Amino acid sequence: GMGERAMAVMTKSAQTKKPFFIQMSYHALHYPQNAPPELVAKYQKLNPRGNEKEIGRAAMAEALDQGVGQLLEKIEALGIADNTYVIYLSDNGSSTRQTLRGGKGGVWEGGVRVPLIIKGPGIAPNSWNHQRVVGYDFYPTFCELAGVQKELPDTIEGGSITHLFRGEDKPVTRPRKELIFHFPHYQGDTPHSSLLLEDWNIMHFYETGETHLFNLGNDIAERNDLAGKQTEITRRLEEKLFA
Repeated sequence: GMGERAMAVMTKSAQTKKPFFIQMSYHALHYPQNAPPELVAKYQKLNPRGNEKEIGRAAMAEALDQGVGQLLEKIEALGIADNTYVIYLSDNGSSTRQTLRGGKGGVWEGGVRVPLIIKGPGIAPNSWNHQRVVGYDFYPTFCELAGVQKELPDTIEGGSITHLFRGEDKPVTRPRKELIFHFPHYQGDTPHSSLLLEDWNIMHFYETGETHLFNLGNDIAERNDLAGKQTEITRRLEEKLFA
């Protein structure tokens, strides 16, 4: 239903030659029991030892992929691919804990590092970029792509990432160089925050008072805590985080 409504909006916008913005917040993988029966049968055959939830999730993942594919095909059919950007990303990580540490409900790399795929004019097929991007970069990015002339409020925390679309490999310009993630909840971990600056990630847990420091440049799995060794860096980044 979501896909059908989105394609109707695109069709009407193309006919009236008006720009459009659509956000598709799929919830497919949260309900594996809703997977199409034919896809469930496919994955039962592929994974006969899998449990019902695993099989349903695999089937829903393919159903999600089919839904995204329908949208891309519609964009091509309407002839608007040369001025339409499609951004695909997850709202949280989902680590297997065999590679990245943590997952949903935390600000370890396994929780905040997510898939991000962008298709559109000026973006070379099969190109990659490893600059750090965050969700609130999209607002100034969309404003630039849409040709907004009015100056954006100085309270905007993000920066435009359009230079990355062109293949440039330089950091996104934001009011602050560091990125901050705050998770004051009890879902996986107790309340904690992190600050990322260059290759460093410092994390502070409020109930225990513990601070951890990791160098993501050579320890993306966050296994080697350097807080006790890099005391000056820990102190400097901790001050930034608390500020």
